[in-house]
Amino acid sequence: MIILKRVLHVLPMNKLSGAEKMALLICKNMKEYEPIVLCGGDKLKKVFEESNIKSYSIEFSNKNIIKDIRKIREVVEKEGIDIIHAHDNTASVISYLSKRIFNLKVKLISHIHSCYPWLKENGINKKIDSILRPKYDYNITCGKIVYDFYKDNTKYFNKEKIIILSNAIDINEINNFDISKTEEVRKEFNILKDKIVIGFIGRLDNEKGIIPFIEELAKYKDKFNDSKFLLVGNGAQEYEVKKLIKENDLEELFILTGFQDDVYRFYPIIDIFFLPSLYEGLPMVLLEAMAFGKAIISTDVGSISEVINKDTGVLIRKCEYKSFIEELIKLKDNKKLISFYSINVKRIVEEKFNMKIYINNMENKLYKQVISR
Repeated sequence: MIILKRVLHVLPMNKLSGAEKMALLICKNMKEYEPIVLCGGDKLKKVFEESNIKSYSIEFSNKNIIKDIRKIREVVEKEGIDIIHAHDNTASVISYLSKRIFNLKVKLISHIHSCYPWLKENGINKKIDSILRPKYDYNITCGKIVYDFYKDNTKYFNKEKIIILSNAIDINEINNFDISKTEEVRKEFNILKDKIVIGFIGRLDNEKGIIPFIEELAKYKDKFNDSKFLLVGNGAQEYEVKKLIKENDLEELFILTGFQDDVYRFYPIIDIFFLPSLYEGLPMVLLEAMAFGKAIISTDVGSISEVINKDTGVLIRKCEYKSFIEELIKLKDNKKLISFYSINVKRIVEEKFNMKIYINNMENKLYKQVISR
């Protein structure tokens, strides 16, 4: 019997957002290593357990970091962990402190899922990062532009300890999706087939740019009588978004679904996927939309320009929401262009962002190299 080496994925959040989705896909597809998860609450723990992935939960807190550090030690020692794969900055810091304080014999990989805006400043986060980042055994960035952002905004960047692994998705899972669920969505939210559906899937938080997008859209609402805007997700700005929609008499234009466990059932009814974000890494929802063959319009942030260009969608400079709305109008009125983008994005994802390739690189290049050091 072959005993696999064990990898502990540390996820401080208690919701299934981009980084958590990526971690879930990694865990579901690992073959050479056994995944175990420590996440930020029972809600996310349940998601991993439903995929038969052994999981632990703890409510991570900046006010009680000692508890978090001890929990990591407990799981590492109990499960005989060989590698800690820490997703994002908080997980990396806490994991390193646990390793250092308790002298844990594990390797630590820090996974950078976005362009951290604090890297452009000289605040406490960057100072801590400058001390700890060089001490991690290895680092992953979710795309080349995120890699370049880190390199350009730090003096402690070490290219010998960083690998680029652009996010990927499970193509087979999407190709085998039960399309009948789509009709349930149309009935539940009363979405007529004669409407152009312009969809967003993600958190309704500041970094997603939904508020300034709606503020600009209100000036052009008469141009969208043939459309429905579908917002799938919840977040810190959900109340503010609803209030803004009401104040601008946009209720007939928008459908807000709130949090949804199964977001895949919404993609097939979307004609155009829009992402007006202020900052990103390489969003999982973007790759999912592409795999479902959706035309894309997005702000040019993070590593998005690695996949969206003149052949695959429309890119708009960050914060230029007037241009965003104007280009969205042109796109929705051009069915040939929508079809052109739809074909191209699906092909690109299948060729370059396939989970099988990703896992092979992670297990046979990164993990193997880190353990051998």
